[in-house]
Amino acid sequence: MNFLDGFIIIALAVVFNIGVYIIFKKYLYKRQDAALKFLTVNIPKDIVWLLISLLIIDKTKENFMFLLACFVIGSFLIYLPIIKLINKS
Repeated sequence: MNFLDGFIIIALAVVFNIGVYIIFKKYLYKRQDAALKFLTVNIPKDIVWLLISLLIIDKTKENFMFLLACFVIGSFLIYLPIIKLINKS
């Protein structure tokens, strides 16, 4: 995988996660079942990100591990602030 492909995959994850966080903070936070509504937005976002990423990269074991690492880190970085916000309310 070349640098540009990796950069696009990481940039997409960042942009999508920021978008989901903004949607959560603006429309879902402090509403009933905010966590479940967050999941209904976040899971399709992950599926779209994965499909786009699979179209971009070559299908090798190393690239799959890179996608897996990006997914785990991206999920951790989005779930941590959301869980903190939900626990505050």
